[in-house]
Amino acid sequence: MRSVGLNLVIGAGITAFFVVLAFVSMVWTPYDITVLSVADRLQPPSGAHWLGTDHFGRDIVSMLMVGAQTSIAVALIAVGVGVLVGVPLGLFAA
Repeated sequence: MRSVGLNLVIGAGITAFFVVLAFVSMVWTPYDITVLSVADRLQPPSGAHWLGTDHFGRDIVSMLMVGAQTSIAVALIAVGVGVLVGVPLGLFAA
């Protein structure tokens, strides 16, 4: 039982991290994700690019930050649809 509590804490911590990351990305990202920089393509992690760059020269950290917004929005919509459909069906079945 102890590992269940630990897993819950770890999962909540990871979720909170990405929620904070998504909120921060609304006002700041290290680099613009729409700008391609072929000269900086496939760079390893460094002080300038914390997780490196992709094959188009885009910063990986910036893309993760903006992608967190999309992932959280999709998750909230999916849960909302599930609640709006599932709760009435469950009440009707009971």
